[in-house]
Amino acid sequence: MVFIVKIVLLTNDNYFSYIATGKFLKNYKSDIALVVFSSALIGKRNALNSTLWTLKNTGIRHTIFKLSVYGVFKVTRILSQLFPKVICGCSTFLWVKKNNLKFITTDDVNSYECVETIKAACPDLIVSVSMNQVIKKEILELPVNRSVNVHCAPLPEYGGMSPYIWGLANKENYSAATIHYMDEGLDTGDIIVQEKISVLAGDSAFCLFHRCCSKASQLLMETIKKIDNGSVDSYPQDLSKKSYFSWPTKQSVVDLRQNGYCLAKFKDFYLAILTQKPRL
Repeated sequence: MVFIVKIVLLTNDNYFSYIATGKFLKNYKSDIALVVFSSALIGKRNALNSTLWTLKNTGIRHTIFKLSVYGVFKVTRILSQLFPKVICGCSTFLWVKKNNLKFITTDDVNSYECVETIKAACPDLIVSVSMNQVIKKEILELPVNRSVNVHCAPLPEYGGMSPYIWGLANKENYSAATIHYMDEGLDTGDIIVQEKISVLAGDSAFCLFHRCCSKASQLLMETIKKIDNGSVDSYPQDLSKKSYFSWPTKQSVVDLRQNGYCLAKFKDFYLAILTQKPRL
């Protein structure tokens, strides 16, 4: 029998990461010893230069999409503090502060100071959700029960960034929610559980990613329970089938639209604020 008593969460405070971790946060609050928030932007650029880089390399439509999601997240945070019984802030950071959990914010998770803070938490398990930094071996090998990551794609295919956009651009019939062990590779660790998420006619990247995150939230809970009672199984990825994608390109957004999809619809944002999730 394995007993998890201390968990370290590595995450990035955004709308979708909260959706993926919501159930975990509520059910394992007493076991969370530390939350590490990433403050890293693209190539350690500031906010303005990150936006300009995104505009230049991914195009205006994708840049507007990213800024819109960021804006929705900011709006929900503000409204949740004004109307806490009506609006959910969908913010891990606000939730952590409200529940008086220990946290740190870093633009370099592998820095000496951050590694020492994680070591001091003596984690039995590390959980990574939407962490936008590469985590090195020194951290991954700290917990007895290893480190697990949430990835919203059908690994070994679609490792890397924005798989929900690339999948629609490539006209895939499904995406997936995957929980896997972490190793020094990028999204290459053994898979614990994976469930396919169908692509719907006229889908948006926002809705598809939301469905994947919602399913990942459920799978993460099931995974931690199995790790806790010693019944977890895993299987290696067939890396001969591996594909890896970086930032979406301008052409990928064109392809997505030509395939009959879009990045987001107005109602996605409207319903995300009012109900936490788009109507599917």
